[in-house]
Amino acid sequence: MSRLLILSSILLILAGCSARISPPATPETPRSIFILDHGKHSSLVLSQANGDLIRYSYGDWRYYAQAQTGIFSGFRAIALPSKAALGRRELPGPATAENVRQQVKVGIENMLSLEAEAEAVDRLLEQLQHKFDASRDSLLYRPEYDLEFVLHPVNYTLRHNSNRVLGDWLKALGSEIHGWPLLSDWQLEPDGM
Repeated sequence: MSRLLILSSILLILAGCSARISPPATPETPRSIFILDHGKHSSLVLSQANGDLIRYSYGDWRYYAQAQTGIFSGFRAIALPSKAALGRRELPGPATAENVRQQVKVGIENMLSLEAEAEAVDRLLEQLQHKFDASRDSLLYRPEYDLEFVLHPVNYTLRHNSNRVLGDWLKALGSEIHGWPLLSDWQLEPDGM
């Protein structure tokens, strides 16, 4: 019980923490990306060369992909390393914030819209698709998230959670991340920082 109290206290302290994003410099060939804050976790929507979109998300397999969202399952997900899930959903374009809001079936508390170099977006899309395809035998659809999930090769932990992974994806797109992205409170750095 004391372990749960300590963990709860740490989470309350960190609740004020946010991760700040310094987007990449103005890309020569810009491609839209959208960071979705769903409250407990975040997801990333990437635009493809043809104008369509793909949403990716990462989380604990039991809690997220199997929808075992009770309090014990939530604490277990952050206290113990566990299997992870990679979620994916294709969405028709155009690559606008309004279109993303209309098509994503789960609540969006906040959305950030950025641009990244098209080549970097294509590389990340290729890497994520490769991971997804490599685990297709574990495919599971969750209608409440409107995502198809597969097992991700890296375990879910407190230090490797959905927001940390999203931060890594943003770094691959040329952004810099400041702060510890434990929670999904993403913010853009003011210009010039």
